[in-house]
Amino acid sequence: MKDKKFSAGAFILLQIALIIVSFGAVCSKMAGRQEFLSIPFFAFYGALILILFIYAILWQQILKRISLVVAYACRGIGIIYAILWGVLFFKEEITWKMIAGAVLVLIGVYIFIFGEIKNSKMKDENEEGSENA
Repeated sequence: MKDKKFSAGAFILLQIALIIVSFGAVCSKMAGRQEFLSIPFFAFYGALILILFIYAILWQQILKRISLVVAYACRGIGIIYAILWGVLFFKEEITWKMIAGAVLVLIGVYIFIFGEIKNSKMKDENEEGSENA
């Protein structure tokens, strides 16, 4: 099986998928604020199910383009979207602990992704060198 290359297009698709799935948490929280079994309750949970369906399809498309290891590591970026939606939709305050945690996650994702890209390039160079020998 050929290794999947990390591409900007796949990364953008992954970010779109993460934004979409993060709205699922918003719908879930909004549903929890509604009267149980009311129309708004069902509407928010219906939206959540639709979001999860769309995300499942996008996730499969992402995995066709990049490796599972890289895609799953990038899911940590979703914490940034969660913080953003908390501020925008629920008037939550951002604390320094939230910022510190988000920065640590981003640093980890950055190190992992660019380490994988570097390893992939080195592997390609080694394969080219062995083919030329």
